[in-house]
Amino acid sequence: MYDRILVPTDGSPRTSRVVEYALDLAVLSGGELYTCFVVDDADIPARNLEQVLSSLEDEATAATERVAALAAERDVAVTETVLHGTPHAEILDYAAKIDADLIVMGTHGRRGFDRYLLGSVTERVIRTGNTPVLTVKLMRPDKAVTTDDEAIEVARDALEREGRALTAVPETPYQESSTWIVRAESDGDTFNVHIDAATGDARVAKIR
Repeated sequence: MYDRILVPTDGSPRTSRVVEYALDLAVLSGGELYTCFVVDDADIPARNLEQVLSSLEDEATAATERVAALAAERDVAVTETVLHGTPHAEILDYAAKIDADLIVMGTHGRRGFDRYLLGSVTERVIRTGNTPVLTVKLMRPDKAVTTDDEAIEVARDALEREGRALTAVPETPYQESSTWIVRAESDGDTFNVHIDAATGDARVAKIR
């Protein structure tokens, strides 16, 4: 039924639900899974292009590798790809290139640089493409912050609310008592984002 299933990923914990749906279909149909991460470099400030692009490419590779690891656990063949360009267009072009039978996408993803899995882009894939699309509604995460990835995502959102885009996390987030601290960089400035582990409330403090 589905020989080639494409599942774009943004690497966030919430999109693992989308990957599981795609893997279930691959197991049932005996199909192969294709996963891609689209690096949308149009929004990267020119002065930080090299640094941010390198960070996003590392993130993209890590994200597709996580999908590949899940596929290996289910004994599903997988092909990983990192693409560059306009997200919905790149997803559709890649789907056509591999002759995908189905695209599986989430209706909500991360914001900032990784906003390409938001509903608006999924809608564009559905509206402008010819490949069937299965949409998976992602569950709203709990407010409690328990992992490094969740802390980084909260920090990303907190910076965005202040009109900033997260460009790098130079150090591993750490927890002091009930507070996460994320060292975050944005357009040459460095911040500490203090996050309440129980509520997810965040406070941004510029340090240089």
